[in-house]
Amino acid sequence: MGKQVHLNLKIESAIVVVTAVCLFLTFYFSMLSLQMVDDALKGQLVILAVLSLLTAIIIFGCLIIYIGIRQVFVRVESRKSEKPAENE
Repeated sequence: MGKQVHLNLKIESAIVVVTAVCLFLTFYFSMLSLQMVDDALKGQLVILAVLSLLTAIIIFGCLIIYIGIRQVFVRVESRKSEKPAENE
C-alpha cells in the first residue's frame, strides 16, 4: 500500500509540473509575440501560446478526473473493508 501512495504522489507531481511548464510557455510565447515586428511570426507565436494554454487546461482536467476517480475507489475499498468487520 505504501508504494501505491508513493506512486500516486509521483504521478500527481509530474502532472502539476507539466501543467506549470505549459502555463509558463503560454506567457513566454505571448510576451515574445508582443515584441515581434513580423506579423507572420507574431501570429505563429500567438498560436503556440493558445496551444500551450489549451494543453495546460486539458492536462489539469485529466488530473482532476484522475483524483476524482481515485477518491471513488478509495471510498469503495473502505466500504468493502468495513462490511466484513460489521458481520463478525
